[in-house]
Amino acid sequence: MPLQSGSLLGLEHVYWGILIVIYPYLSGLVAGSFIVGSLSKVFGAKQFEPLAKLAAIVTLAFLLIAALAPLADARQPSRFLELYSRPHVPYAPMGLFTLIWTTYVLLALAETYFIFRQGNIYMAEHASGWRRTWHRWLTLGWRNVSPKALHREHVVLLFLAGFGIFLAFAFHGYIGFIFGALKARHLWSNPLMMPLFIVSAIVSGIALMIIAYVGIVGGLVSRKKVDPKIVSGLTNLLMWTIFVDLFLDIVDFLNSGVQAYASGPVYDGFHAIFMGGPLTFMYWGLQLGFLTVALIMTFFPAVRRSRWWASVASLLVLISVYAMRYDTVIGGQLQPKVSQGLVQYSPPWLGHDSVQTVIGIFAIAVLLIALQLLLLPWDESWMEHWVHHSQATRVRPKPQHATIAEKEGL
Repeated sequence: MPLQSGSLLGLEHVYWGILIVIYPYLSGLVAGSFIVGSLSKVFGAKQFEPLAKLAAIVTLAFLLIAALAPLADARQPSRFLELYSRPHVPYAPMGLFTLIWTTYVLLALAETYFIFRQGNIYMAEHASGWRRTWHRWLTLGWRNVSPKALHREHVVLLFLAGFGIFLAFAFHGYIGFIFGALKARHLWSNPLMMPLFIVSAIVSGIALMIIAYVGIVGGLVSRKKVDPKIVSGLTNLLMWTIFVDLFLDIVDFLNSGVQAYASGPVYDGFHAIFMGGPLTFMYWGLQLGFLTVALIMTFFPAVRRSRWWASVASLLVLISVYAMRYDTVIGGQLQPKVSQGLVQYSPPWLGHDSVQTVIGIFAIAVLLIALQLLLLPWDESWMEHWVHHSQATRVRPKPQHATIAEKEGL
């Protein structure tokens, strides 16, 4: 009989629940979106230059909330400062996370400053009221826009983008390394874990940027501002990364699900869980099925040019990558160590390690993105709107009754 998740046997328990599922999912979105934002700087793909500011906003928002998932999973989150005072690097995985995450946050904040500096200078000179003060503060007193200063800014952004790509691979790759290095779980001890996590992170980041670009630019600015060339370029890039991701999935299946190439415990656990077991639909339907459907959709040029169909394909990819994280984290713990059958797991809707907490974390991400869209000069039409609004407020005509009173000599 299957064992319950709360069995008296301490080993037969799903310790890493849904919050640890979304932690690598969030970090993958961070890594992938940052790489998309760096395409124009590091790889010379100038057609993606309009995505740089939007990618910086998305990256910073998801980077800040990525730490909330393991923090919410902790039994004593108030002791998080000990991750800095007692890091135990490199022996403790969370100590390594703290080092990489903190460095990444500082880099993301620096990139945000430099990438929005010229826009903040423009708003500081032309806006009024609280916006003038706010954007003056964001410039940090450096308002030099000479060619030499702009060239220096470009060099700094190039360095930040290059170093940020390295951090993106380290930030997400170390998670796959942790799973692959755990010999106690048969379905985790796999050298493919690190490349699987890195490639799926890039795939999910590209899909997120397609949805963010179409939704934010098309919804807040104008549908006519959504450039079909950018959508087509991102979808084409998504197609090739899905190819690599599916290839790694096939190799992983050969190493785990085919008896001739898999060790006995790995084969037994894989078939018990993913071949007719509790995660069969999650693996074949969502993880592999949705990814395959998205790949087929990207074959068609009409889909790559359409913002709606490209968004649908991207949504399928995001669901597929989440299913991959769930199958990896939860599926690896469903195979018992000392007992028969399978461990059962069902995340609660409320309370600790619940769906409610996951929804709250994603809601914070949406809030952070909305605040950045409001407070940062991410679009030229957005900037002109606030400048004209400030000028209209500054030079407001007198009301009609005041003019009549002046004529009457009152």
